[in-house]
Amino acid sequence: MEKRLILLLALLLPITPLLAQLSISGKVVDEQRQEAVIGASVYITELKKGTSTAADGSYRITNLPKGTFTVEVRSLSYQSVIQRVTLNESLQKDFTLAVSALQMNEVVVTGASATTLIKESPVPIATLSRLQWLQSSSTNLIDAVGKLPGMSQLSTGVGLSKPMIRGLGFNRVITMHDGIRQEDNQWGEEHAIQVDEYSVDRYEVIRGAGSLMYGSDGLGGVISLISAPHPEEGKVLGSVLTNYQSNNGMVGFSGMVTGNQNGLVWRARGSHKNAGNYRNPYDGRVFGSNYNETNGSGMIGVTRKWGYSHLYMSSFNQNINIIDGTRDSLGRFTRTVRVGDNTEALIPVSSQELDSRRMNQSSYQQLGNHKISLNNYVTLGSSSLSFNAGYSQNHRREYVNVFQPGVPTLYFFLQTLYYDLRYNLPAVSGWETTIGSNGMYQQMNNRGEESLYPDYHLMDNGLFVFTRKKYGRLNISGGVRADRRALSIQKLYVDAEGKFQTTPAGSVEERFKGFGNTFANATGSLGAVYTLTGQLSVKANLARGFRAPSVSEISSNGEHAGTFRYEIGNPDQESEVSFQSDLGFTFESNSLFVDLALFQNRIQNYSYSEKVLNSQGQDSIVNPSVSNVPTFRYTQGNAQLWGGELVATLNPETARWVSFTSAFSLVRARNLSAKNDSARYLPFMPAPRFTSTLKFTRQKWEGSLTNLYFLIDFEYYWPQNQVLLAYNTERTTPDYGLLNLGFGTDILNGSGNTLLSLYVTAQNVTNKAYQNHQNRLRYLDDNQITGRSGVYNIGRNISIKALVPLRFK
Repeated sequence: MEKRLILLLALLLPITPLLAQLSISGKVVDEQRQEAVIGASVYITELKKGTSTAADGSYRITNLPKGTFTVEVRSLSYQSVIQRVTLNESLQKDFTLAVSALQMNEVVVTGASATTLIKESPVPIATLSRLQWLQSSSTNLIDAVGKLPGMSQLSTGVGLSKPMIRGLGFNRVITMHDGIRQEDNQWGEEHAIQVDEYSVDRYEVIRGAGSLMYGSDGLGGVISLISAPHPEEGKVLGSVLTNYQSNNGMVGFSGMVTGNQNGLVWRARGSHKNAGNYRNPYDGRVFGSNYNETNGSGMIGVTRKWGYSHLYMSSFNQNINIIDGTRDSLGRFTRTVRVGDNTEALIPVSSQELDSRRMNQSSYQQLGNHKISLNNYVTLGSSSLSFNAGYSQNHRREYVNVFQPGVPTLYFFLQTLYYDLRYNLPAVSGWETTIGSNGMYQQMNNRGEESLYPDYHLMDNGLFVFTRKKYGRLNISGGVRADRRALSIQKLYVDAEGKFQTTPAGSVEERFKGFGNTFANATGSLGAVYTLTGQLSVKANLARGFRAPSVSEISSNGEHAGTFRYEIGNPDQESEVSFQSDLGFTFESNSLFVDLALFQNRIQNYSYSEKVLNSQGQDSIVNPSVSNVPTFRYTQGNAQLWGGELVATLNPETARWVSFTSAFSLVRARNLSAKNDSARYLPFMPAPRFTSTLKFTRQKWEGSLTNLYFLIDFEYYWPQNQVLLAYNTERTTPDYGLLNLGFGTDILNGSGNTLLSLYVTAQNVTNKAYQNHQNRLRYLDDNQITGRSGVYNIGRNISIKALVPLRFK
């Protein structure tokens, strides 16, 4: 593993061609008043270089190479301006910004060969900016994007959420973090994305097959997490963010400092969260829902006229209790204690324990993800080359043995080495083409007292070609890709007590004989965007996706405490192959933005787990003397998903201070291989959702307050009756609605600089008791007093964020 890392890092030394030193400069002014826009961001996406406008609206970016680049001009309360500029010599370029809450001009870097506008991409893409995140309330990283169109989350309490895109999740969604694939055992239902929420500057979400650019596992979509750009030349900046949430008393802190001195760029961040047990009107405090995390990250590199080379480092560390939801006859939560050498018992949880933030040493998870990566971009005249590589270690420890507190029952140690190489060819007759390759080597070893599935290693490699061209009103883009995954799974044994182990010593039986296979497939995508009028455009895209079976689907054979189930794999698993079609319409005027995205996705060999029943039609229990968790078995069938998203924003040109946004998301799914009506639906599908937000803004008030806003937000979730009823796998979910409020402002000091930015949100204002259909806790024990099943979602929660900007130079 280490030799491969050293070899790849050696290849990363950038070549520095001798290029002419160019610059771009000019002014940014308000379109209506023709006044300078102070503090606007002017940023060149490909080069990761930018600056902000001075008091007279002027800007200047120096040390640039020849070439064609994307320039983004942004400022709060203005509609962004995006333009492609060609630099053959130093350029004078002025920009005008129009006041608007409509953000139609969004640049994305995910899923395309080069930076592109969302409205020019045939694949539906959603984004969430840092400011949008600050103005909302979230309990974890995925919760922050859970309300984007087409997005939902499979949650286990408030600290753990898995991303779902149009009903697909787990190993069907790839997460990219600063250009490097994020690998943290995402096959598990309670395995969240282990990235510091406070470090993310921007989210980009591809709603559809991302296999073309990223390979296997991108069948459902791609989430890209992007850190903040470095400051302009000669600046040293920082910030301190604090966050308090009332429901579980969560206290969060993040401090950051970043600088740019003569092209030497760097950033350092430290973050911490500490949360108690959350509460709701029906359950009170939910025992086992507390967590804490301590994270650190940094970046150092160089930015020159030839491009850049940046070294990233991050360390994520989280302790989180396991919610098992057991109750006594009085409806009180219970916990397991040791009462003898070989005897355990359930006792009621005390009020002091409900208010405590301590980890239960015999029922918690310890999660760690440590990563180092190098991102390189080199301009080569009219072409360019990028090469990213990263190495990560993922540590997942589960402590669930009351006789051995503090000793991990399960301990997965996962190592991943990832690379991504892309060459952007010179444009030929308007065709912009990229050829590339990416892949990974991955190895997992069991280090715990027991094993859920065997040790394994895999090697992924893929080659792809992507191209695009603009013919007047028509934008065409597409490509093809070939992938190969070599997977080797070791043997699994069982001892006299029925525990699984990866070595034959002390075993009584070989339970899994091992597995080795190579999965290969070809994928592709072809789409177009056609501008019908100056305000209306139509999009269409066809894509073929691919996902090789995961190790857990093939070889699982044991109890997984975090999922409250005994899992059995299927060695005969085949690769999933999807065929997705997208059709969209976008209307944009000075006052109205409407986007409609429709999709259909047919998946061959769709893999899912279904509950196993005994001959009496009851839950099948593998070892009732040890645990009473139900048994689930992986199976496959052909599936079809369809639905869409509709987003509309009204921001009257005559009243820019008010905007109204509504969004609707729908996913329907069928198991085409079902043998009876109770099995015709797929599990974990989100209920239809409607959201509506009314927002009022004011640029200045009373001299010391700027960028004021107040918003009223309402979420409505339809009943989810299309569920997998077979084998009692799922239950239907009733409808519910949530009311949310928010307000905030920037507070200025006497010099007119921002002293403090304040963001306050109130989620679930009416303290509604509800269970989201994708809340895994709803299947825990019944409350024998109330008759209610499982655990409910979080109640009213008031979040206060305070952001203090720092300027050192």
